[in-house]
Amino acid sequence: MNKYQEIGGYFALELKSSNSYPHKSALHLQSARSAIKLIIKTHNIKEIYIPYFTCKSVLEAIKHSNCKIKFYSINEDLSPKLECSDNHWIIYNDYFGINSKNIKKITKKYKNIIIDNAQSFFAKRSKICFYSPRKFIGVSDGGILYDSKSTLQNIQKDYSLNRAKYLFSRLEGGAEYGYKDFLDSEKSLDLEPIKTMSNLTYSLLNAIDYKTIKQKRVQNYNYLNSVLKKSIKPFLETNEIPMIYPYFGNKKLRENLIKNKIFVATYWRDLELWCKKNSFELHLRDHLIALPIDQRYEVDSMDKIISVINGGGGSPR
Repeated sequence: MNKYQEIGGYFALELKSSNSYPHKSALHLQSARSAIKLIIKTHNIKEIYIPYFTCKSVLEAIKHSNCKIKFYSINEDLSPKLECSDNHWIIYNDYFGINSKNIKKITKKYKNIIIDNAQSFFAKRSKICFYSPRKFIGVSDGGILYDSKSTLQNIQKDYSLNRAKYLFSRLEGGAEYGYKDFLDSEKSLDLEPIKTMSNLTYSLLNAIDYKTIKQKRVQNYNYLNSVLKKSIKPFLETNEIPMIYPYFGNKKLRENLIKNKIFVATYWRDLELWCKKNSFELHLRDHLIALPIDQRYEVDSMDKIISVINGGGGSPR
């Protein structure tokens, strides 16, 4: 019995283990940012190549670790345009959970490769890789790391009670009601030191039915793809579990979807701060519309998305 298992008194949130959590053998950290910082610290990395098409938090984590950044571009099939020696350190992304073929190629080509699986929670582990579960499921934080050389010794544990408020705000009042709490939660992770995962987040991760999540995501993706036929990926590879359906449209369509309460994320709003003008990365940011296909939704929700698109200004890539 650990110190959190007192006998008697008031009840806590009751979470039963689903026994389907796929990352039990990983290192559990506060966030993907903590994972990046720990990798850099463990391997004493002084310079690292990252794609232009990536999240600002990745840049901030690297800079906070006093590591120099070099950028590289990606092709239209999301493969890297990268020329560097075998000894350089590289981060490469499994974009949208549908980039497994490129992952296989780059892990064979380069020795010091770190796979960013923030958008691919169910991706097969690589030698060094990290995940961000809140992109896929209802947790407020958490980072999952595979790296045989890293250790969690002498790292402070996170406490995520205040950060988790938006999970309950959305249940009580909907997405718009909880949005400010969500933004506050995200901001609270900025420039945090390396921490291990909180008890709350770890308990939530272990209570989820991952089999159903995988099934619903694949079903919804394939359903949209059978009608829309405008994804980067015309079909999913075996074992690919998508984060979103990457549809190509225009600003008017994005606005119309949001007006109809179909909330589509933008990856990533700050890209112009480090990307070249007229780059493919900025084109991708402005024209890729991340249609929700996750486990919360059934076919009727997919039909609503299709209906809005068919009546609301979509355009070919």
